[in-house]
Amino acid sequence: MLISVKRSAPRSPGARYAVGEDGSFAGTISAGCVEADMREHILSLLSGSGAAEARVITYGISDELALGVGLACGGEIEVLIRRHEAVDPVWTELVEGLGDETDPHAQTALVTSLSEETLGRQALVRADGTIAGSLGHDSLDQEVIANIDRFFAREGSEALALASGHRVFVDRILPPRRLVVVGATPIAVALVELASRVGYRVTVVDPREGLARPSLFPDAELLVEWPAEAFMELNVAAWTDIAVLAHDDRLDLPALSAAVAAGCRYIGLLGGRRTQKARREALLTAGVPASGLQRIRGPIGLDIGAATPQEIAVSILAEMIATRRLGEAAP
Repeated sequence: MLISVKRSAPRSPGARYAVGEDGSFAGTISAGCVEADMREHILSLLSGSGAAEARVITYGISDELALGVGLACGGEIEVLIRRHEAVDPVWTELVEGLGDETDPHAQTALVTSLSEETLGRQALVRADGTIAGSLGHDSLDQEVIANIDRFFAREGSEALALASGHRVFVDRILPPRRLVVVGATPIAVALVELASRVGYRVTVVDPREGLARPSLFPDAELLVEWPAEAFMELNVAAWTDIAVLAHDDRLDLPALSAAVAAGCRYIGLLGGRRTQKARREALLTAGVPASGLQRIRGPIGLDIGAATPQEIAVSILAEMIATRRLGEAAP
């Protein structure tokens, strides 16, 4: 498992390369740069000729090797190799938990210890604070549970240092990307097309039959309903991204209120400063907490000087991805 990258590398942390006792293999961590050497290390571990059940190996990828796999320069990668038993309770529970991809509330992290004395030990941590397996010490397990908010702050896999000095690798297993667009506008048409291409399951919500036409949104589910009803039907949750594009307070306000109540991490609102101020004041008057309003991004989209519906859609999608990948560090 690739656990860290310095400078440049063909794959990102979390990439995996598996080798069986018969020499069969699957996956890649470096597009062929180091797999042959890794395979020997793994077979040695599987044969029992090495003393450790897990080990960390560091590889330097030269500029010449990097050029051969399409990179401008080389770098350094850190790899954890560990033995997987035929029956592993943590992995069994992980696989079983992946069965229902439609659950928007599912948030799980596979946490692997990178500390020397417990290297390779794994636990499955859920957003509700439950844990399956152990990293080797009760104190470490409890510290992991205490860091749940940090573990689920963004997408992706990464190595993290805990306050105790322990180092862990976190593989986040989050619900499939979902986007709810409120308002069947020209910007919505462009956003649906772009978001679908990067893996979002998109739903467009608009009660206005004259605008909500299936021919405009072939890549999305279309709900000709008011936002309050649609959000309940969709079971909107924290990892559902919300783009409010109606520019109509009859749609904007119930959509924003429902998105804040659901704890959605990305809520974007179309409109200039006057619209943003008016919507926030109306939500406060309706009893929406001020802390929830801080999650509303408006005007929606990164400031790239976008002018056309297509350009605005690009800026919105970029902001959505930044929020998911960078968490609180997103611009």
